[in-house]
Amino acid sequence: MNKKCLIDILGITMAILCAIITGIFGRAWNGGYIFYMFSFLVSGSLIYFLIKDFSLKREKIQDTFLSELVLLSEENTVIRSWSILGKNSVVIGKKNREEDIDIDLCDTAFGGTVSDIHAVLNYVEGLWYIEDMQSKNGTQIKGFLEDKLYNIRDGQSRLVKNDYIFIGLNKLQIR
Repeated sequence: MNKKCLIDILGITMAILCAIITGIFGRAWNGGYIFYMFSFLVSGSLIYFLIKDFSLKREKIQDTFLSELVLLSEENTVIRSWSILGKNSVVIGKKNREEDIDIDLCDTAFGGTVSDIHAVLNYVEGLWYIEDMQSKNGTQIKGFLEDKLYNIRDGQSRLVKNDYIFIGLNKLQIR
């Protein structure tokens, strides 16, 4: 049982206990209103945390729901966007006669730094991953609020909403 669940159970138990004590003793004690006040406070805080937990879960679901990949300028304005909704795999590179490319970066400002098949985005069990396909200039990712670039030469890296992806010198963002 996790800590959050234990705190919720403790809060529910305290609220029920306060209600029982208040119901049994009522105004028999001097200052019986203190129990009413305490019971109201515990119940109110419990309801607040339940609502907060629900909204956090909803935010997490929205954070994992990624629907598009956008090409950004150096000033972070959107140059172009591609929908990834309903796809299981997205190939990023330069269009050629031999390979099917979903996101073609050949005519971008930094198209020369993009390999024919540069990287692949894969959707697995509700999460997006990126894998470098042994590209010449590499693939890097950077978290939305991070300063460090991560080079992903070997294996796959998980992507979350608003992560930046650098394909050669092209800056993309997953949204």
